[in-house]
Amino acid sequence: VYMAAASDLTSESAGDGSVWFKIYEDAPVYTPSGSSFYTFPSETATSVTFTIPKALPSGNYLIRVEQIALHVASSFGGAQFYIGCAQVKAPPQVTGGGSGTPGPLVAIPGVYTGNEPGILISEL
Repeated sequence: VYMAAASDLTSESAGDGSVWFKIYEDAPVYTPSGSSFYTFPSETATSVTFTIPKALPSGNYLIRVEQIALHVASSFGGAQFYIGCAQVKAPPQVTGGGSGTPGPLVAIPGVYTGNEPGILISEL
């Protein structure tokens, strides 16, 4: 799950550039022995629950939830990305926030090359 500050949620440029930061991940678990190399803790999940960091400054944000299908991820470009996005805007917005500086900041698209472990999987 990624978030990005967006002072103007109506702008077509909201979310452009290196403004996204990760707040949650439920990654597959790699086990080199056994009948399956990977297990997926969230495989049967019907919803995602995560906590917005307390240090996050108050304001409007974009939220991006991604699910990555790996059944053909044994070749470059085989991983399939399923995206869901939402706006958190006033009212309600993120309130009571802190003075933290989220990071590291990444650009989407651009955060993945396609060669990352967990996106390109040679053991499938």
